[in-house]
Amino acid sequence: MSLTRCKECNNEVSTEANTCPYCGVDHPGVIENNNHRRVGVIVLALLFFLFLYFLTKHEKVDNQATKTARISENTKTGMSKVVQVAPAVRPILEAPVMEDSTQPQQASSVQLTQRSPVSQEQPEQEKLKPDKTKAASSTDTPQIMVKRMLEYALIDGGLSHESEILKTKLQIERSSKPVKGNKKAARAINAEGLAFSKKGEFNKAVKMFENAYKLDKSDSEIANNLGFSYLKLGNIDSAQQTLTIALTLSPERATAWENLGEVFGAKGDISKAVACFSNAFRFSKDRSKMHQYMKKINENESVMKSKQARTKAIAWAEKSYLNISKNTELHK
Repeated sequence: MSLTRCKECNNEVSTEANTCPYCGVDHPGVIENNNHRRVGVIVLALLFFLFLYFLTKHEKVDNQATKTARISENTKTGMSKVVQVAPAVRPILEAPVMEDSTQPQQASSVQLTQRSPVSQEQPEQEKLKPDKTKAASSTDTPQIMVKRMLEYALIDGGLSHESEILKTKLQIERSSKPVKGNKKAARAINAEGLAFSKKGEFNKAVKMFENAYKLDKSDSEIANNLGFSYLKLGNIDSAQQTLTIALTLSPERATAWENLGEVFGAKGDISKAVACFSNAFRFSKDRSKMHQYMKKINENESVMKSKQARTKAIAWAEKSYLNISKNTELHK
């Protein structure tokens, strides 16, 4: 049995007493018990709320830790992906080393691929050797095919490429040509240009030939005369372009090949000049006459490179083409 204080007189009484022996009040310890109960309930409630608080706080901490761990894991995963992708991207970023770099190299994370320098010096025969991999195709322009005819003639005048030269010539002849213009009027103006050309008045001759060419761009003779006049005026690039056009209109025109040889001689390219002169012999209707013509021109030739190239072509013709012609005539 436990004691408590009376709710009325505050004397100690039994908690089980029905009346207070001092003041006679009924159930002297009920309020106290109720108070204890209330305090107990309050304490329990506080403990419950504290439990919920700590439980919630613990869950928040766990969630935050989980999120942090996930972010860290994702970051590591992303970094590993970058590391895995980097080797695949690196070759795209690699840049070749320039052979002749005038700018100082800057620090960079991009790796440079080291390449062994390519020798600039090649044997002369390798430089002149035509590229056989450049087979004629439907996309080749007549100008490209004229260039190919020249390339075939670079070595030994093209004797080892006779079939290729003739085949390319046929392809040019079968290609589309400019629409024919007023041939009669164009030839009349062309005759005036020739008259000025014979007098050495090439400024006037060029104007005449240009007007004639405008009237009929399909006339190879006019184009050839215009290219020759450009050459005499020192307009080398225009001469080369116009003479190439003349050869696209008539690839077997020997005088156009001879004139184009003089163009390359003026440019200092002896090899191409010899090739053009060789084609002039090849397509000449009278090789003996062409031989005499070249020798006569060479006597008064002022351009040293052209003279050297023509001398080589003459010697080549005397050794090959002219002998072949004589032998052919003997067997007839």
